[in-house]
Amino acid sequence: MNAPSLVLLLALSLCLCTGSAQAQTDAAERQKLAGKWEGWVVEGDGSQQSHRRQRINELVITAIQITAKDGRDVGMGTGSFQLSSSGATKTIDATGTGGRTQGQTYRGIYQLQGDTLKWCSGNERAQSRPAEFKTNPGNGHFLMILTRKK
Repeated sequence: MNAPSLVLLLALSLCLCTGSAQAQTDAAERQKLAGKWEGWVVEGDGSQQSHRRQRINELVITAIQITAKDGRDVGMGTGSFQLSSSGATKTIDATGTGGRTQGQTYRGIYQLQGDTLKWCSGNERAQSRPAEFKTNPGNGHFLMILTRKK
């Protein structure tokens, strides 16, 4: 085997191993998020309980989809999601596949600490991904603080 062919073979092997490692990391992260959650869309950074905006009765995350019901048990939509991480920042992009969110993509960031999930997302009008965990109606970002149902 000549040198260029050997280099190409090694590069392809490295890509396959890296892709496999990324797939394993993605699967592990999806497993951590899987479950039933409840909580609130909050005002600001959610540090004061009096600043709750909208109840989320149930948000269910599986390995492949997310479904949610609001405080009146009305379906908020169903969607698929993609995860990524860049250093300390973890991103989640949810795309509606059913209900009133169908076809819309919500780019966000998330933080999981034990049984608490902070998820800040842009709404359908948001032009950018949130950079901080804070509701900001001016730029279409909203923060959800959720706890895992036992």
